[in-house]
Amino acid sequence: MLVGFGLTLGIWIATGVYSTRRVAELESRATAEANSYIQGQQLLTSARNSVLVSSVYVRDALLDVSPTARAQGLERVNTALTGAAQTLAAYVPVVDSAADQATVERLRREITELRGTLSDILQPAPGTASMPAGSMLRSRVTPKRESVMAVAEELARLNRTAFVAHQVEFARIYRTTQAQLWQMMGLAIIASFGVAAFSARYAGRLERQVRNQHERDLELQQDLRRLSARLTRVGEQERRALARELHDDIGQMISAIRVELSLAERSLNDTHGATGVLDDVRSIADRALQSVRDLSHLLHPAMLDDLGLVPATTWFLKGIRRRHQLEVEFHHPDGFDRLLPELETAAYRVVQESVSNAIKHARATRISVTLHPGADLRLTIEDNGVGFDAERRWAGGVPSGLGLVSMRERATQAGGSLTIESTPGAGTRISLHRRAETAGLAAGTVSGDRGARADMGRIVEAHYE
Repeated sequence: MLVGFGLTLGIWIATGVYSTRRVAELESRATAEANSYIQGQQLLTSARNSVLVSSVYVRDALLDVSPTARAQGLERVNTALTGAAQTLAAYVPVVDSAADQATVERLRREITELRGTLSDILQPAPGTASMPAGSMLRSRVTPKRESVMAVAEELARLNRTAFVAHQVEFARIYRTTQAQLWQMMGLAIIASFGVAAFSARYAGRLERQVRNQHERDLELQQDLRRLSARLTRVGEQERRALARELHDDIGQMISAIRVELSLAERSLNDTHGATGVLDDVRSIADRALQSVRDLSHLLHPAMLDDLGLVPATTWFLKGIRRRHQLEVEFHHPDGFDRLLPELETAAYRVVQESVSNAIKHARATRISVTLHPGADLRLTIEDNGVGFDAERRWAGGVPSGLGLVSMRERATQAGGSLTIESTPGAGTRISLHRRAETAGLAAGTVSGDRGARADMGRIVEAHYE
């Protein structure tokens, strides 16, 4: 598009520059021709006036009977005719042709002859018979003056004819130039439309390519999200299966060992044998059973499937408080309803990952988990740890930690959004939010009043303990 617009702009600039220069050239030539014609006409007029004035000076000198009249008249005549000759020397014809040069030379000769005639009249040779002034003017001055005026008029006519011919030629050239300019403008318009059509076609093709690539990217992104969701579900199923195996099989076997140890201890008591070794073995079995239960709950707490998010989170935080000696708080509304299984799992995993990060990396001493009341699901985890630069960690919209990526993916798959607020030295705040229109109650929600559900929760929790 930039190249196309650049070519179009270049075409119009070139057309404008050529048009401006051509018109300016024609106007300059026309102005020069007009100035030359006007100056030539003025010079010819000045020369004719000088000739007429000289004849007037002669007449006045002939009619004046004073002794100095003719001498003064001769001086005036010479001054006037000298001025006419100088004016004629400055004359430049519109067209410097041979006819113009010949006519100018004729006019110079006529003026020279007129000067000689007028000098002879005003200063006659000794012994020359005098004639009356009127006869002398009619017979000698008037014919020479008329001859000079005729040649000057002929020269003016030649100059005027040449100027008119040049004006006609300029009009023809102007019309030709105007036609050329219209042709250039037409070509420029056609070229502009061609460039615009090519640019639009090329831009349309690029836009289709970008759109197709964007659609492919969206399809790949959706495929990746579906794959991530499937992997998450498979991972949860494997964790659930492994947790059940640990709880049901290995836990039952360790429990059987405890029973057998109790029977052996009772038998030894009956025979008054030593029971110290059996006490140590039973203690080891108790610790192993507790470790298996903790590992089972960490992998996938069965309480999450049976009772829901609040009891499972309570149980998890109770274990964290016991194992790490931390100040852990859990605030939640009474009688919190069950949610969709995938939503409860996502919320539980966010709590689990956030608390683990606060213990391992933030070195927090106080952790607060809040499940806010209301139609929307709003879960907040706060700690007083060392914090981190959240803007740098989330640069480009992609977090740099694997745990943060996992939490974000779980929140996205559950239809919610995850927000992380942290500043170095000021702790961390992680919020999970999902609107009510995308959330819903699970199909197998425990029904009945809140008191009955609380009693049932305590019974099941005692079973897990």
